[in-house]
Formats: sequence, structure tokens, C-alpha cells
Amino acid sequence: MNLTAFTSAVSSLIFTTRCPSCLEPIIEKVGRFGICVKCEKFLRSEVSVNFRGPLKIYAGSKYTPNISRIILAAKEENHREARVFLAQCLTSSLKKAILEVNSGRDEVVQNVVLIPIPSRKLADRKRGFAHIELLVKQFISMNQKTNFQVLDCLNHSRKISDQTSLNFNERAMNMRGAFSINPITYFEIYPTRNSNSAVFLVDDLVTSGATVQAANCALFAHSGRVDGVLASCATPGFTH
Repeated sequence: MNLTAFTSAVSSLIFTTRCPSCLEPIIEKVGRFGICVKCEKFLRSEVSVNFRGPLKIYAGSKYTPNISRIILAAKEENHREARVFLAQCLTSSLKKAILEVNSGRDEVVQNVVLIPIPSRKLADRKRGFAHIELLVKQFISMNQKTNFQVLDCLNHSRKISDQTSLNFNERAMNMRGAFSINPITYFEIYPTRNSNSAVFLVDDLVTSGATVQAANCALFAHSGRVDGVLASCATPGFTH
């Protein structure tokens, strides 16, 4: 065994590659996105369109336990292949969204404005990276023929609680007034009102919709408009 092969063998023992979907060690074949072949069949992209309040949600995949683990791998562990999968789901949601937006306009969409939903700055500092920022960059790199503008205009205006254990009404109250508009990018909102631009909020996951609706309210208060939400995945609804 040569040195390269020996080093590779030792590395595989020390740094076990795990599937971001099932978290099991990958011993043999690896499918797309670094996901094991067994899990890959459960991760077909299937675009869904539904509403949260007035907002239309374009989700590139339905929410499942497997996808939940992939989101955590990208968000908490900076797992690149998991992020590529989420970006691919965003690509599917974008295609569906543009078709629908174009069908209701006289002018074809030529520009796509992305407004990311920011994570809390404390969470980003703890992780050492900004998950949504990296996800949007990956998404743009996979769609280089599209003319994108990223508008980082949303800020958290106050402290919000973790929403995992909150019900629908509690989430709505928790997120009410949670966002403000960055004054530096304030005047960039107005060009997005051109009829040949499509404007979308972007997030990895939509459940109750409290977060995206709070972001939309902040934009609406400053004469901003959105054509919907691009999400990597979403639940069919939120019932508790």
C-alpha cells in the first residue's frame, strides 16, 4: 500500500463520513449530495405551493424527518453537500415561482430580487458562519443564467424566543414586529417595484409562516412588495 492509499484508509477510520439524512456512517456507495443510497430515494424534490396568510410559499420539497436532519447538518454543522441539496430545492421552487409570476404579468421577469430571512446574529456567531448567507450564495452559483440581486435589508429589531415548542398563536406573537429595515438598504427597496422584477423572501424552512409574515410586514411598512417566498422545504400547514 502506497502512502496516499494508507493516508486515505487511516482518514476514513478517523473521520467517518456520515449521511446527513440518516446520520449513519457511509461505508459503501454515496448518492448525490453526500447522501447514502438508501436515503436518496426518500429525497426527491417535489415542489409544493401553499399559503401562509397572504404570502404564497413555493417550497422545493415537502418537509420530512430526513430533510429536517439535512437542514440541521447544513445549519449547525456547515455540511456542504447538505447545503447543495437545499439550494437545489430552492432552484426547483424558483422555476415554479417564475412560471406563475410570468403568467400574471404583461412583461416577462428579467430580474430576481432575493431578500434572505436572517438568522439571529448570536446564533451565527456561535456557529461561526451565516447559514442563510451561504445557502443563498450556493443557490445563486447554481443558477448563473438568472440575473439576481440580493437585498440584505432585514434586521432583527428585538430578541425573539426559540419557536420549537411554541404553538401557532405563540409563534405569531413571538415574531410580531421582530424585523426592521436596514436604513442603509432602505432606498434599494424601491427599484424592486419594477414590473420586470420578481421579489422573493428566501428561507430554508417554512412551518407556521410567522417568520416570513413578520418579514413581509416590515417590508410592506416601507412600501416594499414580494411575490412570494422561496423555501427549500415547507410543511403542508401548521395545525397546533
